[in-house]
Amino acid sequence: MKTIFNLHWLPSGKSARKAFKLDGAENLIDEYSARISKFSSCAVSGAYPALGKRAGAKVWICTPGPGAKMLTSEKLAEQINELARSGTKTLHVLIGGPDGFSSANIKELKPDLLWSLGPLTLPHELAAVIVSEQIYRAWTILRGMPYHSGH
Repeated sequence: MKTIFNLHWLPSGKSARKAFKLDGAENLIDEYSARISKFSSCAVSGAYPALGKRAGAKVWICTPGPGAKMLTSEKLAEQINELARSGTKTLHVLIGGPDGFSSANIKELKPDLLWSLGPLTLPHELAAVIVSEQIYRAWTILRGMPYHSGH
């Protein structure tokens, strides 16, 4: 299964290298993407095109909005495991820009999961780093690696 982090403040087709104003955030998402790639191919890309679902793909939207689920790291690992076992080819994880996603965006994108990182308001670049770290953590949980160790 391939994981693609779609950064919605970056137009579709644009280089993810230009997505971050903060070098630290760019370096961290690159680091976690490389780590994820040890388990599953991974990429960082621009906005996910709202052209309907692609065959074998799932779409998760990160949003604090209504209906979004807060997941523990263990529950996230279960979700990743279910996708991998079901034959999902691609997981698109959409992270909104400074204004997040409108209800119209969400309706148009038809996500399989609305994922909340909690009630905190986070800068979009930091949210992208947290999401990439949590996907990596989920993979380490599934592989029984010491990274998670219950903390």
